Amino acid sequence: MRKLPVTELQSGVYLLDEFSGTNCYLVVGSEKALLIDCGTGVGDLTGTIRDITPLPVEVIITHGHCDHFGGAFDFPQAYIHKDDLRFVNRIQFTQFARRVFTRGNSGLRENGFTVKDLRKRRYRTRLVPIEDGFTLSLGDKTIRVKHTPGHSHGSIAVIDDADKVVFTGDNCGDALWLFLPGRTSVEEWLPSAEWLYEQSETYRVFWGHRVPELTHDYIGQVLTWGKEILASRKKNALFPKTEQHPKRPDGIVYKTNTIFKRSKHR
Repeated sequence: MRKLPVTELQSGVYLLDEFSGTNCYLVVGSEKALLIDCGTGVGDLTGTIRDITPLPVEVIITHGHCDHFGGAFDFPQAYIHKDDLRFVNRIQFTQFARRVFTRGNSGLRENGFTVKDLRKRRYRTRLVPIEDGFTLSLGDKTIRVKHTPGHSHGSIAVIDDADKVVFTGDNCGDALWLFLPGRTSVEEWLPSAEWLYEQSETYRVFWGHRVPELTHDYIGQVLTWGKEILASRKKNALFPKTEQHPKRPDGIVYKTNTIFKRSKHR
């Protein structure tokens, strides 16, 4: 089983690239290490981690999509925001969903992976629900969580203050998806993007796919696109369709019936 390619982003902070599928991250403290996202579950994730550190490993998931959660079955437990434990997200935790994501992932396909390469469940992983403000000590580093709804209702940013790094999952990137089941409206995502833009003035920001680091200027561009979507409409569409703004590969993809906040999650 192939080990994942590793890049040391800075001292004690590593990118574990699941073969151009999902970016996973490892933060190493003095007593524990923290794995942020686990990919779909191909390759030797635990062996890759053990090449970096012998320390006990905690796991936290930025959002409940199986290309970020699938590899969690190698661990006894994983932290995830309580809002991504809703029914619509639990479907993502099934082996069927992992197979679908694997078949549709161009990066994994180009690296020769198929559904036959998905690792079998090692544990019946216990999902530990967390909320905004959750903290976790790694010894000399304390990790904290910011609830950033958007890409999913339970999307979180994982903040490493000691290293001045923020891990944002898929809540901002070079193709923001606000159309999948379990997403919020564009309006509800906007405060999360504004917060991330402010953080990026002094913190490095890494997201879940392709080129891992997001610059301050690029986050500002995505934020501007979101504001333009809101300005272009007065209300949600009665008959929804999927649109992209701007019409370029890295634009925001959204549903016209969830531009503005609704009274209840749908």
